[in-house]
Amino acid sequence: MPSDILLVIATLVAGSSLAAILSAWADRRWPLISFISLAIALGLFAFVHVSTATGLTWTTIPDAFVSVAARIL
Repeated sequence: MPSDILLVIATLVAGSSLAAILSAWADRRWPLISFISLAIALGLFAFVHVSTATGLTWTTIPDAFVSVAARIL
């Protein structure tokens, strides 16, 4: 699977899990599933960072979203 797609998936999973963690914190619940999904997203980020030759930079994430959108369209 291309690293662009994995990077987009990791970003979306991390964003949704952070939102779920904040929501559970506001409701005074324990966000176990959210922590697990955040760990999976961080593992995907680490995998993409290790597997690419140039590594990750802050500009890599928007470029990955544009690349995946271009593939879909």
